[in-house]
Amino acid sequence: MNQPLLFFSTGYFIYIGRAVDTVVHEHHALQIAISFEDEIEIVSPGSMIKHRAVIIGSDEPHECRTYNNTFLLINIDPECTIGAGLKKICLSGKKIAALPDAIVEELLEKIKPLLSDITAADSIFNNMLRFLRELSHTGGHKDMDDRIARVLEMLKQPGEAPFKIKDLAAIAYLSPSRLIHLFTTQVGIPVRKYILWARLLKALQYIIDARDLTDAALEAGFSDAPHFNRTFKRMFGIAPSYLLKNSQFIQAFVK
Repeated sequence: MNQPLLFFSTGYFIYIGRAVDTVVHEHHALQIAISFEDEIEIVSPGSMIKHRAVIIGSDEPHECRTYNNTFLLINIDPECTIGAGLKKICLSGKKIAALPDAIVEELLEKIKPLLSDITAADSIFNNMLRFLRELSHTGGHKDMDDRIARVLEMLKQPGEAPFKIKDLAAIAYLSPSRLIHLFTTQVGIPVRKYILWARLLKALQYIIDARDLTDAALEAGFSDAPHFNRTFKRMFGIAPSYLLKNSQFIQAFVK
């Protein structure tokens, strides 16, 4: 592949490309790093792991050494259903762990032929989502409750949206506590965290549409551009400007 690819969905942030090796950093998202070529070195306080594919726990200080190899980076919200499954199945109390070779090789065999085809974005994303579900031992889609579907549609609307829990509960004709429980069960991520991801997604989409960074941040509900940058970096460990200027395209998925 000649250019990096970037996917952003509610609960997932996925990057495929080459990377400049990072200094020690940490971020809230769980992280899976898979090399297409040689092994990756992950250095954390007191340890170093070298493997083709690794998972790194939430808020764990680490340094990735990829040596300019092509690699797949998947950030997953630790509070979503798949994130919780990955912590239980793959980390089991550890901070960093290697992933099984067989399931990793199966994923790479499926997505490598698709990387040169920009029209194959849906297939690439869906293959990675199936990989995460298999790895985390979590199921597929459930039938969506109509009340939660109404809330999701409202959150996806451009421009202003009623982001307060009480307003969303009123739309669904539910109490705030019942909305919080039902939303997590149906969508697989807490409603407050979903709202944060939706705001990040909106800001990125505004920037892609050639909007000024400050305007994009404000329209997505952040107090200013530094607030958006801090939030993005806290979640993913990298500034949004780096990814946007180095990516061929962004395909936004809202599931």
